[in-house]
Amino acid sequence: MLIDWSLVATIAFILVVSLLGAWWNSRRRDACLVAFEDYHVTLEHTDGRLIWGKLKVAPTGLELQYQRAVQDDEHIETSYVMYSGEFQDIQAIYRYADVLDEATRKRRDKEVRQWFHPGPLRFLWRRFRTFIGLASGALNDVVSLLLGRVKATPVASYINETGEDYLKRFSADLVGQVGAGEYDPLIEHFVGKRVVFELGEDQEVHEHVGIFKNYTTNFFEVLDVQYPFAQKVPVEPLSTVHTDRITAVAKDGAITLTNHCNYPVLIVSLQPENSEEVLYNVLVDSGEHVSLPSTGAYQNAQLQLKVIRELDMIVPRARCILRHRATVTEESRLSDIVFDLGTVFHRSDHRIATEQRLRQELAGDPNDALAAANLGALLLQCEQYDEAASWLAVALQRKDSLPDRGRRAEMQLRELERRQRKVISAPASENDVRMEVHTGQTTSIEVER
Repeated sequence: MLIDWSLVATIAFILVVSLLGAWWNSRRRDACLVAFEDYHVTLEHTDGRLIWGKLKVAPTGLELQYQRAVQDDEHIETSYVMYSGEFQDIQAIYRYADVLDEATRKRRDKEVRQWFHPGPLRFLWRRFRTFIGLASGALNDVVSLLLGRVKATPVASYINETGEDYLKRFSADLVGQVGAGEYDPLIEHFVGKRVVFELGEDQEVHEHVGIFKNYTTNFFEVLDVQYPFAQKVPVEPLSTVHTDRITAVAKDGAITLTNHCNYPVLIVSLQPENSEEVLYNVLVDSGEHVSLPSTGAYQNAQLQLKVIRELDMIVPRARCILRHRATVTEESRLSDIVFDLGTVFHRSDHRIATEQRLRQELAGDPNDALAAANLGALLLQCEQYDEAASWLAVALQRKDSLPDRGRRAEMQLRELERRQRKVISAPASENDVRMEVHTGQTTSIEVER
């Protein structure tokens, strides 16, 4: 025989399956990233660098296309490319609702409503994908059975063992992709629900609340998050600074800050150039103002704030854990959950030095309520609950001397009590633990474990 038809058929079969596999792989993109495609987003690296632009997603990575070209030292840049192997360097990807144009905002708001209240078709499609994902494990048995039937026919002489292996691998990949291929029976129940998730942020772990939309091997996608965005405002003695959220007036050895936005603002600290940081940790409600003490002898200082912004997030699963299911009740304490202190998992040299300085200040002046409140906050972050409670109590005994009349210290004391209830209740029965956290201007969150 001049032509080995078995070899030809096998080569042709492998070629066809390889082409189909290449086409399918060229369309395999991360579903969480694809959800943000064509939106203007901000990508934060783990080292704090921020890059923003219109998101484009490919199977091998992503591209952020700038709105305007950026002049570098040697060239002009118009986009930023990140390959999939670099995804571990992502802290989070943010889609800010307050900067979207009207049409895009409506599209985003519709998406949030659809996932928080999914219709029957969306529900059935999710169930179908889940079923296919579970069935993918049995696919090889089905393919083996079919090939066994084929071997009893004349066609079998044209397909050898190599062709069988290609068929099995391609079929498994195909069904795995249709069924999402990343099915997790535990977190699947959280899809479309409001959840509390823990996120690692700069050596700390913080809780956030949002609507859990989707997950893949690499990412979680969470919608409608009230997020504490860090903002720095430059201030100088005898100066006035206006932003879209606050007005800061530096005069007579003090800084008066007025909150113009609809959400509370947290004043973290004042960081002068080449000088020691002044800690505040003061909460300013909407429409209110506070007077912050300062030495007055500062230059090129920055007032460090945290302001609440409504956003959607894509976060790497390596840095995020779904911790609780959250249900809406009627009370309102937005700042309790948004401005949580978090838990420190690494005490830096700066944190240790700050704690020592606060203890020295309190040794010299035991009635310093601001130092007592800040020391209590540091100890609460380090889970030293008993001593933290004692210093917060000292601060609240003199709350009239605090810039915000003790609102932030009271918030921290509530957080401490919630944590202590978790510690006490967890060993008895983890299912009986219920803790109160809050979100939104007109609603609160009750967390069920």
